[in-house]
Amino acid sequence: MLEENPQILSEKRTVGLVCKPGQPLMGKTASHLVDTLISRNIAVQVDEGSCHVAHQKAEPTAIEDMDVDFVITIGGDGTILYTLTQLKNRETPLFCVNRGTIGFMTEASTTAANGSLKLILENDCIIESVVNLSSGVGDSVFEDALNEVYVVSKIPGRLLTFKVTVDGIQVDYGRADGAMLATPTGSSAYALAAGGSILTPNVHGLIFVPVCPPRFELKSMVIPDDGLLELELIKKGAHGLAVIDGQTQFDIEPLAKVWIRKSKGVTRFIRISDNYYDRLNTRLIPRKQ
Repeated sequence: MLEENPQILSEKRTVGLVCKPGQPLMGKTASHLVDTLISRNIAVQVDEGSCHVAHQKAEPTAIEDMDVDFVITIGGDGTILYTLTQLKNRETPLFCVNRGTIGFMTEASTTAANGSLKLILENDCIIESVVNLSSGVGDSVFEDALNEVYVVSKIPGRLLTFKVTVDGIQVDYGRADGAMLATPTGSSAYALAAGGSILTPNVHGLIFVPVCPPRFELKSMVIPDDGLLELELIKKGAHGLAVIDGQTQFDIEPLAKVWIRKSKGVTRFIRISDNYYDRLNTRLIPRKQ
């Protein structure tokens, strides 16, 4: 869903800043952005664990303590996913500057970041709200996922046997190294590498993708985004893990049933324009003209 010309700043007039850790060269970009914000009397909360900004008016603040109008991330998709796991409000809008390997979800390059930020502060932008996933076992609920929920063996290299149901109806059964349900955003990440298809943002679906199923015992499948997918671990003694966006993991007991559905929450990206296919062609699927 796209929100045009949103009101970016509230009475708080505060912006957060998070960088990819261990990358001191990002300090120059971070400092330029901080200067732009402070020159407009906007307070800045900087994650001191990742960003090195010398400006005396920048307030060192842990990500989980940030109370801001939006967060700027400087890094790649991994930086975005990590930031979401730490924010107390996952729906805080994100303006993402690309200093990663691919940075498919990011909006601006480091050279364009300052100009894009000035447009954002004038509300000359859009907010793209994208689907998240909720998951858990029984009454135990895991944290939300932006990309995918991946169920894999706790012992590396071991197969799991899955019974797959959608809305209570069995749709597949078989073995695999693991299996995931991905959002349209996540369909361009691990799910794509595992052989799934790309779902564009306007597709109201989720994609189930098995990882390395022997003899193609499990098949990839797109389900409606209002559906409930369940992955039941059939084999006795086979322990699993539920991995959320590659960031956090939860133990899954043998014979347990992992449920996954669309979350009520969303992730909100600040973008200068509706540029999905441009990002797809220039970052994810580069081609020679």
